[in-house]
Amino acid sequence: MNVEALPYTLLLVLAELAIGSLWVTVGSDLRGGVTRGFVMTMAFCIAITAALTYWTAVTIDLGTDVDGFQIDTGWFEPARRALLVVIGASVLYTLSAFMGWDPVGRLSGLVGSAAGLFAIICYAGMFAPPTWGYPAVLLALVGGTWALGAVSVSMTWGHWYLTEGRLPAWPLRDLNWVLLAGIGFQCVVVALNSVVPVREAPTPANALDTALIANPAFYLRLGVGLLFPGILAFLSLRTVKIEAMQSATGLLYIAMAAVFAGEVLSKGLMFVTGKPV
Repeated sequence: MNVEALPYTLLLVLAELAIGSLWVTVGSDLRGGVTRGFVMTMAFCIAITAALTYWTAVTIDLGTDVDGFQIDTGWFEPARRALLVVIGASVLYTLSAFMGWDPVGRLSGLVGSAAGLFAIICYAGMFAPPTWGYPAVLLALVGGTWALGAVSVSMTWGHWYLTEGRLPAWPLRDLNWVLLAGIGFQCVVVALNSVVPVREAPTPANALDTALIANPAFYLRLGVGLLFPGILAFLSLRTVKIEAMQSATGLLYIAMAAVFAGEVLSKGLMFVTGKPV
């Protein structure tokens, strides 16, 4: 990955983490089973992550390409404004959870989730030009947002079993299923985007004459970013069934690192090959 792509990679990964965590937190809150303290903690962390995402967007020196990877800059400002809504909604969500204003908090969470989806839609349009089409980037970003959100929320929720007794096991079980579904969705997207030809191959300054299938980073993406966390999520699910919550949380710790690494590899490969894998 060229150094020019690093700020954009950081922007996309932070956006996926903040928005995905908000999606899954709101879903868990609406379904029930999680505590108000957990919702407040997650909303506060999401607000901080979204603020870091916005700060990253502000500091980017925007151009028409990223080391030969053409971008559509018209989508950038709407995405940045949507991030402001995510920040504001997450702050209100945090305050509402603290004050016990559950309906207000859930409504603000839904508004922030919708704004986050809009931001993802904008980023897909921004990075779509070299790929085979707009759906290629949108599906990849939705999959990354889904997986990062599910693994971060499930890992954090696992800690509540270590500090509070008599919590039901089914919320962590369901979150593991959400994570497995997200990784499965990513596998389908990676398979699709790997085989469909791009519209315009990027032309980096220090190009490597290596096809995607011959790039070692692609196999790290598959093994570290998809297969490994998928196995860990399955093992965590089995561990939850015997109510060994500490072990399940430990497995999710490792899974979060693997999913995060996979997303970084995914963005690096996209900027080099034009394929959002």
